[in-house]
Amino acid sequence: MRLYVVRHGQSESNMQGKWGGHYNTPLTSKGLEQAKQLSDKLTDINFEIIISSSLIRARQTAEIIQERVNVPLILSDEFMERNMGVYEGLTQEEIMGKYPDLWNRHCTRSLDDAPTNGETYRKFHTRINKALIKLKEDYSDKNVLLVTHGFVARVINWCCSDISFDEMHGYNLENCEIAKFTI
Repeated sequence: MRLYVVRHGQSESNMQGKWGGHYNTPLTSKGLEQAKQLSDKLTDINFEIIISSSLIRARQTAEIIQERVNVPLILSDEFMERNMGVYEGLTQEEIMGKYPDLWNRHCTRSLDDAPTNGETYRKFHTRINKALIKLKEDYSDKNVLLVTHGFVARVINWCCSDISFDEMHGYNLENCEIAKFTI
């Protein structure tokens, strides 16, 4: 399977410097434009299907792309962003002020720690890896477009590349940037 991973367009939380996670914010006008520009670039690829995180910022991006490439769109909770618990909807400065001890633990970069009520990387990795296995079973030898989030793209890269957990943190997919993986 050829998996094309797209990070959603700029969201309101991106623009405001807020941690997204499951915090459900729509695209900005810039994000909508980014999605339209990306859709123009994807018309030459014959996708079997578009899978999108069910969060609004990814869904809006996927719907814009779907209008151009005209294939089925399936919303998936499995490819939602990592749950960042109490950090969601807050800026880094707000987090540092409200949760200084938690911030100083660097829990967002730890395999088995997470912000309060959040998802550890280990659980997040398990969720994403299971979803990738299911995609491969359902769409073997097909082109699949996945519209998702930054942390999800990072974990997909970790699952599909020969890199360590620490190296995974250096990978970043920008808004409406696309990466291709063969699974």
